[in-house]
Amino acid sequence: MVVEGPSLMHMRAKGAGGRSPGVTAVVEQLERILANGDFDASPRSRAFLRFIVTETLAGRPAGLTQAAIAIRVFGRREDFDPTVDPIVRIQAGRLRRSLERYYLLSGAEDPVRIELPRGTYAPVVRWATPIEEPTSATDARRSPAPVDDWPTVVVSVFARVAPDAELDDDAARFLDHLALELGRYQDVHVELRREPAPPGTSPCAGARFALTSRFSREGGLGLVARLEDCLTGRQVWAEEYAGVSVTPRAFQEETARVIAAHVASEQGVVAKLLWAEQRAQPRAVLTPYAGILASYHFFFHRDPADLAPAIEALQRVVAAEPECSLAWVQLSRLYTANHTFDVAPLETPIDQAVAYAQNGVRLEPSSQRARAALAGALLVKGELSAARTEAQCALDLNPDSLVYLEWIGWLMTMLGEWDRGPELVRRALARNPHVIPVAHHALWLAHLRRGDLEEAYQAALQYHDPTFFQRALMRACCLGHLGKPAEAKVEVGELLRAKPDFARRGRTLIGRLIKFPDLLELVVDGLGKAGLALD
Repeated sequence: MVVEGPSLMHMRAKGAGGRSPGVTAVVEQLERILANGDFDASPRSRAFLRFIVTETLAGRPAGLTQAAIAIRVFGRREDFDPTVDPIVRIQAGRLRRSLERYYLLSGAEDPVRIELPRGTYAPVVRWATPIEEPTSATDARRSPAPVDDWPTVVVSVFARVAPDAELDDDAARFLDHLALELGRYQDVHVELRREPAPPGTSPCAGARFALTSRFSREGGLGLVARLEDCLTGRQVWAEEYAGVSVTPRAFQEETARVIAAHVASEQGVVAKLLWAEQRAQPRAVLTPYAGILASYHFFFHRDPADLAPAIEALQRVVAAEPECSLAWVQLSRLYTANHTFDVAPLETPIDQAVAYAQNGVRLEPSSQRARAALAGALLVKGELSAARTEAQCALDLNPDSLVYLEWIGWLMTMLGEWDRGPELVRRALARNPHVIPVAHHALWLAHLRRGDLEEAYQAALQYHDPTFFQRALMRACCLGHLGKPAEAKVEVGELLRAKPDFARRGRTLIGRLIKFPDLLELVVDGLGKAGLALD
């Protein structure tokens, strides 16, 4: 029989106004979670949750150590060493995310919340009382989300003047799609609010951002979306969408994908805004999310001076929070980029990049970004079959989503999928204004392979990233093949300024991405015609 021990009394102190659920309510909520399909946890995570809740209710919170959990839940031996085997920390991170997903989808209206805060294995149980609303925009600006937390976006709808049951249904379905698409990027926490904020109150609910939408049927199905920075009360993004010759369901799903890309992708509105804030922070107080932003800043600005600080920041993140999949993935991407392009004089072996990406995949097997990062590292390493498997897995996870669709298309192109890879890239370019630069590199190589030299050159002109020497290489190669020596000479000069020893090392550097010998020689030949002969 479960009794109310001191741990339950401790948990009750966490409740709003001193109230907290009793043992029966907690047990009922536990069973409700475990029986629901939106609690996407493995059998081991389910056993983990049941164990820590039961032990806490029984008054044994002090026994919730890594060793005890490893032995009693995960079947480890008595000599378990958490410094060697991080199983408990990793599974705690997975369980935490599964609980967050459950409460976002099916559990939003549940009376009791069971949460697993970072830094502890003892759950917090509380009544699901609404977060106290700020009474004005001024109050909201005074109460931003904690600076050491991932940014949270509250997703909701504007209140309408006149009721419309059909539009209410459309809006509810759209909010579900939008919350899931935002979550796929792993960059923001999402709070789904199905009811509009009461008049005179802020939609922020203590979060950093509020993403509100309004549906209408004036001239056909339409939608206006608006993103507010709750710290300043300023609108930072807004857009209007119209559903022309599409079903309401198709309009909702596609618009949710596009809005999520605008807001939550690594080159989207939230990341760009927070990059600028991070630059003003002392490096010594960087938070885990700031470490992620440091990697985004490097990939966006491509400044070699930013690479070492970004790697250092992420190494600190994975040391402190080894269950953070996104940190492992971004660390892998930094290692892969430096190994491929020699951005900075750092030791970044490709085997380590593969290992870091594998950590990210183990922690988040359903992450498209983790799978794509692993595919990219394997491509550079030359393990093409394994890379194809991971690239295909990344696509299969969410084939209709815009999450890194251009990256997956680029990977497939570099791996020899000459039709499907470019087609995916073009789909991404048509729907997502925030694609990463590799999109145009894929189209350049596909056109070059087919002998469509003018099209290849146009793709090279769309590749605006001046770093990593790729832009000058692509353009010089095309201009050489097109017989334009004067223009080619300018691009060769830029290439040699970026890599003075390119004549000696060019074949090696090109071969780190282009794995087909005939294509490599085609690029080398173009550079030769441009006036740059490689050893």
